[in-house]
Amino acid sequence: MRWPHLQLVGLLVILTMTAQSMAQPLATRPSQEALSLDLDSAVVKRLASVEDFIADKQWDLVASLLRQTQAEKPEKLVPVAPGWYVSVARYCQCQAALLPPAGLAAYRRQADATANKWLNDADRLPLTNLTRQRAAWLRIARQSFASSCADQALARLAEQSFEQGDFAASRTYWEMLLPASGSLRTAAGLGLLRHPDSSQVAAQVRAHLVLCSLFERDADRAHQELITFRRLHGDATGRLAGRDGVLIELLSELRDNRPAEARSDSTMSQFDRRLWEVALPVSLVAPNSGDILPAAAGNTLFATNGEAVFAFDAETGRPKWSEDSGDARAAVIHSLADPVPPKLQINGHAWHSLTIQNERLYARLGTPITGKAKQEANSHSELVGLDIGGGEGKLVWRVAAEEIGRQDPLGANSPWCFEGSPVADSQRVFVALRRSLPQEQINVACFDADTARLLWNRKVGITVVATDEAVNSASHLRLTLAEDSVFLSTDAGAIAAVDAQDGAIRWLRTYASEDTLSSRDRRRHGHTPPVYHDGVLYVAPLDTDLLMAIHAESGLLLWQREWPDPIHFVLGISDGTLVVQGRSLWGVVLETGDPAWPHRRVGHEDPEGSSIGCGVLIDHDVWWPNREELIVVSASSGRIKRRLELKASLGLTGGHLAAFGRSLVLSRGGQLTVLGELLPK
Repeated sequence: MRWPHLQLVGLLVILTMTAQSMAQPLATRPSQEALSLDLDSAVVKRLASVEDFIADKQWDLVASLLRQTQAEKPEKLVPVAPGWYVSVARYCQCQAALLPPAGLAAYRRQADATANKWLNDADRLPLTNLTRQRAAWLRIARQSFASSCADQALARLAEQSFEQGDFAASRTYWEMLLPASGSLRTAAGLGLLRHPDSSQVAAQVRAHLVLCSLFERDADRAHQELITFRRLHGDATGRLAGRDGVLIELLSELRDNRPAEARSDSTMSQFDRRLWEVALPVSLVAPNSGDILPAAAGNTLFATNGEAVFAFDAETGRPKWSEDSGDARAAVIHSLADPVPPKLQINGHAWHSLTIQNERLYARLGTPITGKAKQEANSHSELVGLDIGGGEGKLVWRVAAEEIGRQDPLGANSPWCFEGSPVADSQRVFVALRRSLPQEQINVACFDADTARLLWNRKVGITVVATDEAVNSASHLRLTLAEDSVFLSTDAGAIAAVDAQDGAIRWLRTYASEDTLSSRDRRRHGHTPPVYHDGVLYVAPLDTDLLMAIHAESGLLLWQREWPDPIHFVLGISDGTLVVQGRSLWGVVLETGDPAWPHRRVGHEDPEGSSIGCGVLIDHDVWWPNREELIVVSASSGRIKRRLELKASLGLTGGHLAAFGRSLVLSRGGQLTVLGELLPK
């Protein structure tokens, strides 16, 4: 049985109540961490004094102190438990929400007028201006969570998220309107936000949580939630899905009328024919080609080699939007204006990825350098946005990394480098940045999706280990966008959640990095951006053997496991199982982090049976490549369902896989091979 998400987090809060008491509310920072964080000891001391004023019941002073500290230094970080940091703004909101009635009343006398004005201003916005409305509601939730009207803002965020099909975010906002299962005045619970006295009807809130489960097609969770709902609110009435009535009856009817999930079998797709193949030209800026991760939209397959973006007809392999069909160069839809190779050697592995959002394609082009050597003159990187709808790949905008922060004194000798391809929504584009001298610094930046105007650029941290100024290095950090936040695994001892609206760090978790020499040499080969699922972030940083599950909204660590097989790829989630890949293929139980398959893993130590390239989840199965085969594995059981002889049948070896339509792309260096079925004409 799969536990409901709220019960899981609540139970974990209770289980960790043995952590240090909150009589001293702020944790001690560990003496050695891999990333230097934006801390302020004076702020920590001031916030620690809040407990003394609470004990003396000096409520007006407590309220003033919390609001003043939040206003003056909202973006500084404070430790709430070992390895767990939250922003000053979040910490103050958590503390305000925990005040007893007299303290909460004092806080609201100071905060309610402003929060109510923000809510009223949002209500006066045109109904078509969803982006500005959401920004206004988020402002209340982020800056005045304990105010009287914050529950209304949370409910509207939940409703809008649901209407936009983001059921996981909707669930997160609804959950904030219900009390936690255990005390929040613990080291484990202080960073969790729960509205102190929501005016929203509990039965109505829980009904919406069931609705989220139904629309997510999570039948097991919906069944358990309905049992609990009937026990707690069996006679409650209300409005749901445009209808009035007894809520349990409305929910049961919705459940019974939901169409059953169409469960397809990926082995129906044979992928046993070579449909077409193309070799991308050697890149001048990345002569070793690196690893290419293509992407598809409709009937077009896109790829980049770091110097250009290519578009191919997915069925024939011919260049898209070009009359010339004889040369891969005819498939170029955009390329660097002045490709210049790096002068010095690059340590690390180059990755070339793309991001497609609606009818826009985003790519990072340029040398794969993200850690520039002191004597390296050619480390150019840029982001481009291309119109792949009616524009046939036309350039919409371009931003060069070295143009960012030109006024910064460090900019001349240590310009920024873009990391991997960005993530985007309909309004904004987010990307990780790095610069290397005098120490490595990691940032997250946000650009306007239409104009490329820089909206914000936020420091996450500075690595504390020494760097080798004589060599270049390559890395490929990619962000994850969910719950109005951007999540980054730095592969440098920290995982951060950044507010998508203004770039403020919401929370940050640190862990023991395995670095002993240089921050540029420690990362193993792989590509593991965080995977978000149902309110939880699953992370396997490349500088440690840890696999972690983190509550996405708060940063609370749900579990962590030291994995016996160093993880190179996190493939995704299917049938309640997280699938990760190292030398072997593993299934992981979402709730505990334990191995999910009876035989623990697929694969063995024999080099011929080890992973060669990144696998892919298709429906409920994993397609996993090794040197000579593609092996189809059930995600739920780990059972091998089929083996496709790559070498014997097709003369191919393993590589990175990507699925689109009824085809499978196999990428090996600059070679792209599309596999599929030869369908009758």
